[in-house]
Amino acid sequence: MRYGLVQDLSSLPEALAGRDDLDVLLDKQDYSVFCSIMAELDGRRGVSLSCYDNVCAGREDWFVPDFSRGAYLHLDLHVGIRIGWEFRKRYLAFDYATIERWEPASIAGVSIPVVSPEDEIRIAIARFAFRLWTPPWKQWVAIRGGCKGQVSRLSPAPGEPGTYVIEYDRGRSRSVSCRIRPSEDGILVHCGDFARLRRSLRRRCGFSGVSGVADAAVHAVRKVSYLALRLVGRVMPGAVAPKRRPWAGGLVVALVAPDGLGKSTQVALLTRLFRWKFGCERCYVGTGEGRGWWLRKALQRMAFHRGRELKAMIQIEGQAPFQRNRAKGKLLSAGLALWGVLIAIERYAVVKRAHRWAARGVIVISDRWPQNLRQGYLDGPAIPSNLSFAPGVALLARFEGQLYERMDALRPHLTLHLVCDYSVSERRKPGEISEKGFDARLALMAELRGLNKDIRTIDASASAETVKRELFKEIWQFL
Repeated sequence: MRYGLVQDLSSLPEALAGRDDLDVLLDKQDYSVFCSIMAELDGRRGVSLSCYDNVCAGREDWFVPDFSRGAYLHLDLHVGIRIGWEFRKRYLAFDYATIERWEPASIAGVSIPVVSPEDEIRIAIARFAFRLWTPPWKQWVAIRGGCKGQVSRLSPAPGEPGTYVIEYDRGRSRSVSCRIRPSEDGILVHCGDFARLRRSLRRRCGFSGVSGVADAAVHAVRKVSYLALRLVGRVMPGAVAPKRRPWAGGLVVALVAPDGLGKSTQVALLTRLFRWKFGCERCYVGTGEGRGWWLRKALQRMAFHRGRELKAMIQIEGQAPFQRNRAKGKLLSAGLALWGVLIAIERYAVVKRAHRWAARGVIVISDRWPQNLRQGYLDGPAIPSNLSFAPGVALLARFEGQLYERMDALRPHLTLHLVCDYSVSERRKPGEISEKGFDARLALMAELRGLNKDIRTIDASASAETVKRELFKEIWQFL
């Protein structure tokens, strides 16, 4: 496959380590070969907002996973390098054939073709030709970057000490020269040469006349739209489509496990991992320390210290209510039923929001997920079946059941069960859950897997990093 890396070579180690973007220029005739290689490597293509600055013909975002490290590489693929205003890149300036020289760079024993220093400067100057504005009285414009050390390899300008010249071949025996000088943090380019380069690129691509005014207008509209969408996305997460999303669209991933197996830790790690380049949000459907409605959390703090006592006053071992102080028992029964309905409403809102986010292209990772198979376990219905003696409780129980039926119809796209022995949970969170309760939750999870064969299991007894890598692999392959 004919390709090469076109970027500031000082950023190449970070890019190859998966901490920065990797700019790849590909020969157009080898695009089908590139796609077949990406398919074998579990590569995924990304889609950007239509007003984003990198959206132009001949450019795509590709992501290659490394399952052994739980990370992915970001490839900025260029079939042809287009330049222009920041949000209006429509002028084809370079393709694979126009690069004069490629140089091999050895990375970890692998030879990778990278652009020559001269071509690196040529591309850097062209990319900034439409993006830098200077007042008419200024003769030189500064371009910051890592090209300063390469300037001495260029031809010196005759009669101008300390000035160098770089040529742009425009075809038909035409060329454009740019005079440059090294500066403290980059290079200086002559403004007149900048203007001639812009005019030459426009004419070569078939644009002239008022195209500059049109470019400025389209650039302004797109930039305002982009900034407005980014602002709305920060104020209301998930309300608009993310800047970049998977080509196949968003999805909802649910992590389900008993307490002490690291659900919250893994949700935080996976959200940070995918959020590097994709729109990714997390949600929580439990009643613990995670995010939730302020009303529910305030009521929970008020009744936290007497929660077990209140349940004991309503029922004995889940069978029959107290006969003494029957009026107080009815009041507490109604209160517990209202509490169950409040939790069901909150969970239903979270489930609906998660699917709305996924429809906009967001990867949603959920800590827990409601189930409608058994009461009192794994975020299932909370109203006990023996509270029907209190007035109105039966109606509330039916309403809660309807909410859980609706949530059962809104299943996550991918459900991952974390499983291990009770000793692991007790070691990580001593006293958090009893062995009987832990086994009951594992049995319920096995029953859920029997009803849904698409649920996948992950061994949670390994280290957090190992579990993260396994979860990342399952989610990535589902993308």
